[in-house]
Amino acid sequence: LAQASDLGRKFCRSERPTAEVLLAPAPVDVLNHLRRASMTFIAAIRRVPGGAFVKAPKSQLYPAIPVQTSLRNLSTYFDTWPKCQARFLLYGPRRPLSSAANLGVANTPTHAKPNGAHGVNGSGSHGAAFEEHLYGPRLLPKTPSDTPGGGQVNGTAASAAASAAAAGRPLGLAGLTRRFKNGDKLAMVTAYDFPSARIARGAGVDIILVGDSLGNCRLGLPDTVGVTMDDMLRATTAARRGIDAPLSAEAHGAGPKPVLVGDMPFGSFLTEVDCLKNAAAFRMAGAEVVKLEGGKHVAPLVRSMTNAGIPVMGHIGLQPQSATLQGGLRLQGTTASSAHQLVQDARVLADAGAVLLVVECVPLEVGALVQAAVPDVPVIGIGAGGAVAGQVLVCDDLLGLHGSPPSFVKMYADFGKLTHEAYTAYVRDVRSGAFPGEAYARKMKSSELERLQVLSGLPVAAASTADSAPAATPTLRATVSQAIRARATPASAGASDGASVGYFHHLMKATTAVQARAMSQMVTGAEAQRELKVLGSRSEMEDWRRDATGRVALVPTMGNLHEGHLELVDEALRRADDVVVSIFVNPAQFAPHEDFGSYPRTFQRDVELLQQRGVSAVFAPKAADIYPSGSPGGTLVVPRFVEGKSEDACRPHFFTGVATVCLKLFNLCQPDVVVFGQKDAMQCVVIRRMLEDLCLDTRISMVVAPTSRESDGLARSSRNAYLTAGMRSRAPAIYAALSSATSDVRATAGQVRRGVREALEAEGMIVSYVSVADGADMHERVDEATIADSVVSIACLLTEGDVQCRLIDNVVVRAE
Repeated sequence: LAQASDLGRKFCRSERPTAEVLLAPAPVDVLNHLRRASMTFIAAIRRVPGGAFVKAPKSQLYPAIPVQTSLRNLSTYFDTWPKCQARFLLYGPRRPLSSAANLGVANTPTHAKPNGAHGVNGSGSHGAAFEEHLYGPRLLPKTPSDTPGGGQVNGTAASAAASAAAAGRPLGLAGLTRRFKNGDKLAMVTAYDFPSARIARGAGVDIILVGDSLGNCRLGLPDTVGVTMDDMLRATTAARRGIDAPLSAEAHGAGPKPVLVGDMPFGSFLTEVDCLKNAAAFRMAGAEVVKLEGGKHVAPLVRSMTNAGIPVMGHIGLQPQSATLQGGLRLQGTTASSAHQLVQDARVLADAGAVLLVVECVPLEVGALVQAAVPDVPVIGIGAGGAVAGQVLVCDDLLGLHGSPPSFVKMYADFGKLTHEAYTAYVRDVRSGAFPGEAYARKMKSSELERLQVLSGLPVAAASTADSAPAATPTLRATVSQAIRARATPASAGASDGASVGYFHHLMKATTAVQARAMSQMVTGAEAQRELKVLGSRSEMEDWRRDATGRVALVPTMGNLHEGHLELVDEALRRADDVVVSIFVNPAQFAPHEDFGSYPRTFQRDVELLQQRGVSAVFAPKAADIYPSGSPGGTLVVPRFVEGKSEDACRPHFFTGVATVCLKLFNLCQPDVVVFGQKDAMQCVVIRRMLEDLCLDTRISMVVAPTSRESDGLARSSRNAYLTAGMRSRAPAIYAALSSATSDVRATAGQVRRGVREALEAEGMIVSYVSVADGADMHERVDEATIADSVVSIACLLTEGDVQCRLIDNVVVRAE
């Protein structure tokens, strides 16, 4: 092997090997090694006499070109490479030190030893500045203060130039190693995007890790297993841009650029080929080091990547990607044998070529032992004590973005609370009119404003003065209300009413569809209300939709409307120009023993309520319009992902009927927005999944409005009409039990299920189920899991004599 290595080095330096080397008998193991090497082909960019760059085999042991490749790739071996591209591949990005040059840095190099761990010596008559780079220190130009007669002013400028130059240089592995050997503690954090990487770099962080915790912190995944290479590469390129971006004023004194590490996600290194391919993708995305989880079993992969020129960071201790095999997210190395195994893993990884090592969630004694076992490799701890070379934390944990962090994390700021307060203040200011106000608005020149009024023929209001109150500007809804009241006022009310009418006469010329409709409602119709269209067939619905020019929202109902339905209508009115409400008692949603025949039908009253609310149309199709071949029809939408879960287990026919009729209504009404209520939690999940699975989510937006409740907490429902006085007095206990059981997000699912069931059974109710499920697919939480980010739903039966009424309700539990 030594002979083969020496032979390769001679060929790579274009030296002619001696006859003795060529003719020396090769041992059998050397020949086997060369045969294995011939199975792969590695190319390199080389500089040839004359300054040109060409693509050639990395070793003369390889053939001149790959045996199997495309014609396009083959052509790259016969053309010279552009110098800028070849230099980038060979040496990385090289930027001129323009800031230093502008400050008068001399171009006379000196030769001196680099001073200190940060590689810059800005003072002394014989000092020289060195650039810390991935491949070692490089000499920087000498400053004026190093030359005779430099003077105080030149020395200050040189110091500023050196500081600016240092901030623009990469720290590199060489600089990282020097800091480690000098005894400096290394600071490492995660970053997943441009702003977090830029801020971390400005704070002087040594290492930035684009971790697969991206799944938990940014993508909303329950763990790291679902993160893909595409996710990681996109985050890595964004973090690279953040590191390379110009520093803000607050980060003026930051050191060199930190080392960027890319985290190999689950399933990306199952084979050696996959490992090398994905590691190379990380390097091309801007990562300088690649991290992978695992002990001695991944040592061959570490060795392969090292041989391919890719620096590797190991990860031992708690390994989130394989936490299931480790007994969950828990402390590792708690026994002598398991701690000894971690030490052995660290040694094997270091021997395989790992340049850095992460040890996670182990006792502090084990962390110190791991560092002592690999004294030449910096060990970065997370929950591993302070006797290691450095520390790493997830940026979201130290900033408090997701509530209480793990026990080994120090929360340096509560950004979760701060951002909540900021968003709340923003919403409050927008709704009150305080924002944007004068301070954040821009005015036209008075001459242009007058010209605009002449061109448009509209009364363009002049900008309000700075001391005007924000509330003085009426909203469109308030203006419409004032106009309606003005029209209903007798003429004797005074001249001011006439002025208002004249003002609204001008406003009626507005060109936008929303304003035109609003103004027409003010001044037309005996009751100053929008004309409500009642559409009784498919053809009438299609004609109405064809004529509608604005944004249309649909509120599907089965009639017998109550205040909860009308609140859905209000939500739809806020999101669209026209609102259509469907009233159709769907037979496919009722089992033979259920109340389809006796379900309340109050169509005329429903139409009157909707007209008062400002609805544009009511779609009341006949059963033959929805089911031409009879209910439930020959083609059904079956949401199999909820089969056997909570409400579907009680009503196995129901959600197929809901999904099928909603899809038919969506096709007939062609809405831009659909509005549903949170009270029917599983229904909302089914409709949202249907839109996604049938690729309708890009055309139809779904809005889920909060559950509408009576003053005592009872969820509004059409079936509340079935309650007797005694049953009605007991019904508020449902919401009270749900609220009490979910008041602490740290409660477990098992505790909530037992607590709610016991409370309602004590009220004499028959509980069908108490569900604590994931809000995305209604998958039940295990009893030991907390209820954070869950939907807690219930169905129970109230009885009194021969009267029965089944009620459902739910609460959504957010993360703390």
